[in-house]
Parts: sequence; C-alpha cells; structure tokens
Amino acid sequence: MATIQAVTTASGVALADARFIDLVTFRRSGVPVGTPVLFVQDGARLLVRTAAGTGKLKRLAHTTDVELAPSDSKGRHLGATVTGTARILGPEAVGPALRAIHAKHRIAGPIATVVRHLKGQRDVIVEITLDAVP
Repeated sequence: MATIQAVTTASGVALADARFIDLVTFRRSGVPVGTPVLFVQDGARLLVRTAAGTGKLKRLAHTTDVELAPSDSKGRHLGATVTGTARILGPEAVGPALRAIHAKHRIAGPIATVVRHLKGQRDVIVEITLDAVP
C-alpha cells in the first residue's frame, strides 16, 4: 500500500493536495469510465462522496479496482495515474466524511451537498486505498 503523501504528480504536487481526482471505474467489459470527484484524505485512505444509484457505484459492485489521478473539475489529468482498491462504506461513514469534505472544500463541498439533497439523492462514501507505488 502506498502512502498518499508519497504519490506525487510529474510537477511534484502531492496527490493529497489536489482539489479533484479523476476516479476511473471499470465496466464489466473492462472499459474505463472516469469521473472527476471531490475527495479528502483520511489517514492512509481517500474518501469520495457520490450519490446512491450512480453508475460508479454499480461498477464498483462488480470490480473494486480503480485508477485515479489529480485532475481539474472537468477530469483533465494534472499528473500521474495511480491504482487502488475501492470499498463502499456504510451509512455511519457519511456524517464524518461529509464534515471532512466540507472542511477541505469550503465552498464546493457544502454546495454539492445541498444540491444533492434538494434533488432527493442520498450520499454514499467510497473509501479508496492506494496500491503499492513502484
């Protein structure tokens, strides 16, 4: 398992300091699907918030392997891609994870939460553990 601080982009920016990551999940056919997401570091793991019923959760239900890279809000990669394993956490993880995401992303985090809740969507937290970096 790699430490998040050890993973740096080509420009020397730590993955943990990126604003967004492009989270790539895989369809059953193996086709990658990338989604730019806000995230927060929690110890040796990354936490990502998504809405219940999204495609990425459906893809993670059958393939927990993921790729991620620092990105901008449109998913354009700003650095090196790393691999990891994702796990969908239970409802007890939502509150603490949202507080951490709101603390890191003081404007975008709360706005995204309000919009999601106005749409009647439930939050789900995905934990990502990075694979070893050579």
